[in-house]
Amino acid sequence: MEKVLVGGGLGFLGANVASKFKETGYKVDVCSRRTGVDIREYAQINNVLKELKPDIVVNCAAHVGGIAYNAKCPVAIYEDNLIIGFNLLKASVENKVLKFVNIMPNCTYPGIAQIYQEDMWWDGSMHPTVLTYGMPRKALWVQAWAYKMEHEFNSIHLVLPNLYGPRDHFDIVRSHALGALITKIVDAKLKNEQTVEIWGTGAPVREWMYVEDAAEGIVVATEKYNEIDILNLGSEKGCTIKELAEIIKDEVGWNGKFIFNTQRPDGAPRKILDVAKMKNELNWAPPTGLKEGIRKTVTWYMDSLK
Repeated sequence: MEKVLVGGGLGFLGANVASKFKETGYKVDVCSRRTGVDIREYAQINNVLKELKPDIVVNCAAHVGGIAYNAKCPVAIYEDNLIIGFNLLKASVENKVLKFVNIMPNCTYPGIAQIYQEDMWWDGSMHPTVLTYGMPRKALWVQAWAYKMEHEFNSIHLVLPNLYGPRDHFDIVRSHALGALITKIVDAKLKNEQTVEIWGTGAPVREWMYVEDAAEGIVVATEKYNEIDILNLGSEKGCTIKELAEIIKDEVGWNGKFIFNTQRPDGAPRKILDVAKMKNELNWAPPTGLKEGIRKTVTWYMDSLK
């Protein structure tokens, strides 16, 4: 039985990844600050790998938030993610891990892109609203590439769209657009308020993946993919923030109106992953539709408030 260590394995994505690996038959350990391991301290994570001797290390550890949080804490986001990735990969190489799985956001793509194809990953700069989060993940790919050149170290790098689902961040500042919208709209329904403010114009197009689907895709890619070149995991379907808000509004059963605060930033205009390579390499696609996933997420969130 192969052993997997999930860095950040008690977080939103990490916990789902750990569960999916267990379901698939792996022996799974997790590490995070909640388990007493600060990956930012190299000695700590190196000792964990020496003790557990995992065959596979999955990097789900991250200091992350939405546009508002990125603007509020740029230094901490940049430094924490840079150090976390560097230490986890370096310790994996030192302890002869067989495979390192790096999870990356779609904001590592050029900010001006419309459809994100793997071969255009280097064709421009990232959008400034996500630079401090995206750059450390991109730097980690370069570090992994160097280890492959010098030591033949095996790593894969999976690019995901925005994730959502039960146990996501639902704090207005820390959450991404979908979680923030659920929080605002549910709150408006409970307080019988007639308006909800949405940042920006509502026009940006975003792709969303249900977190359990993302975890499943990561396991499938771990088993089937072995190239240093990045691989997109997604649905290739997007919707505007306004359309997303309307779906959530229907699921919550709120009858108010949206007010768009155009003084707030939109971010990149369109983020959709091309997944032709994923289908060819993995013969897999995420099974959960957006409306179904939002329904599950809204139900979980409303139950969590009771």
